[in-house]
Amino acid sequence: MKRNHLTTLYLVAVAAIIGMSSCTKENASAPPPQTQANNLNEDVLQSGEVSSAVVVPGIYSILKFIDTGNDITTDYSGYTFDFQSGGTLVATKNGVTYTGTWKENSAQTKMAISISGTAALKNLSDDSWKIVLITDHRISLKKAGPDKVIFVM
Repeated sequence: MKRNHLTTLYLVAVAAIIGMSSCTKENASAPPPQTQANNLNEDVLQSGEVSSAVVVPGIYSILKFIDTGNDITTDYSGYTFDFQSGGTLVATKNGVTYTGTWKENSAQTKMAISISGTAALKNLSDDSWKIVLITDHRISLKKAGPDKVIFVM
């Protein structure tokens, strides 16, 4: 009986040691900040980005869209935008595709986007987007006033 009592005490002691060793009082550091729409400065390269003179072809989504001061980003939830070399732009939502075009001017300071099919796409379609920044994974455009759109790959 004394042996069973010692075995039980031993098991309790081992469990307590394991429990104490899994809880430490280290200073936990906050995770690195995520690139979110509300803290993304579209004028500055983010960590790991490489500036590009031209759009890198690929499939993008809209990270942020401000239209006349209103955040309408949610209007683009579920959309993907395939910026293809040669200027073709294919927007897809729920398996439905819409084809349009995109083009940078020769000075690479403006981008024209022409696409239709939904109200959201019509709102995006414009030939006066000023190129703020193009990187290997992001396209940041702005119009006069508060209008801006940020595409991310």
